[in-house]
Amino acid sequence: MIENLLRAATVAALTALSLTPAAPALADEGPLVPQVSPCAAVVVPVGQICVPSPKQCIKAPCPQYDLLHILPYYPLTPYEEVMAAQGPNPAP
Repeated sequence: MIENLLRAATVAALTALSLTPAAPALADEGPLVPQVSPCAAVVVPVGQICVPSPKQCIKAPCPQYDLLHILPYYPLTPYEEVMAAQGPNPAP
């Protein structure tokens, strides 16, 4: 009789264990809601780029981004590439 009760209790405990939600195990993985970039709603002027920059502010407004100037890219000509590889004053 006692053996049957222990078996039934073991089966009930194992069944209940498999039905428990796994939320505590997922708690360390972060929020399940995707993070939205603070730059998503910023209108960036031409020649600049928005970079997320988290801050802790006392007063509002407190933008969580920075606008940085973009340096223009001018590709080198083959002659300029050779001169850049040789250094500023090549040895004669």
